[in-house]
Amino acid sequence: MDQKLTAEITADKIFELTEQFNRYIFDHPEVLDHIPDKAVLVFLDAHDPAFNKASLDLVDAAPIPPGGRRVYIRMHKHIRLVEQVDWEAEVVSAPQLS
Repeated sequence: MDQKLTAEITADKIFELTEQFNRYIFDHPEVLDHIPDKAVLVFLDAHDPAFNKASLDLVDAAPIPPGGRRVYIRMHKHIRLVEQVDWEAEVVSAPQLS
């Protein structure tokens, strides 16, 4: 079942992508060299066309500061599977070593 893309869902996703972008920038500050001053960042999700349309509709209605321009940031989610080992303790009587 598809979830209806509400204004609240769109805002939450913009917030999430902004947060993830900030984390990415912390590890890759060189990306900032490609973003001009006074830029209006427009976040896009590489795997969510419905969100992208909503995001583009929102930004079209937003003013651009004098001398500024829109910069489109396409975010890609990479999932890393990490094997986690949990140890379990068991109390036993003294073992018989042979």
